[in-house]
Amino acid sequence: MLTAYLIPALTAVIGLVMLCSAEAIVSVLVVALGIFLTLSGVYVLFTMPKFLENTAAKIGTYVRGGLSVILGLLCIILPVGVANFSWKAMMIILGIYALCSAGLEAYAVFSFTDDSIDKKRYMIEVGGTIIAAIVLFMLPSSFGFTLIRFAGIVFIFVAVVLAINIYRNRDIVEEDAPVVDDE
Repeated sequence: MLTAYLIPALTAVIGLVMLCSAEAIVSVLVVALGIFLTLSGVYVLFTMPKFLENTAAKIGTYVRGGLSVILGLLCIILPVGVANFSWKAMMIILGIYALCSAGLEAYAVFSFTDDSIDKKRYMIEVGGTIIAAIVLFMLPSSFGFTLIRFAGIVFIFVAVVLAINIYRNRDIVEEDAPVVDDE
């Protein structure tokens, strides 16, 4: 039964770290973003061009995928020994990349030649990328750290709600219940 409380406990710990050490969370987020960008770039390079016949859209897709891999690797490598200024510059560069990436992806999606491909999924990704760009532009500022601390408070609240929900829905077993044999 105690293992059921593991997720709320870990969520609370993450929330406390976000609340108390927002700068460290930014470092972790940048590395996680780097891993995502690298994997996303490889995926884009090997899957999206086959859906395109338009040469300009294919070139845009190759540029987007290549830049994604390069920036992703930079996000993974740079946190090891970079100064605060470099973090701010990297966030701005990533924000600009995200906006350009969203535009290139939207252009590629509208250039798909196969009508059976669901474009809605890709457009949701474009919207998410634009939102990520806005967050990236805010991270270097004090508002970005405030946003991370607020997210930490939300994580702690969610952890408490999860723990209460687990407690309310636990199995209730009577210890001294009589055993009835139906034979």
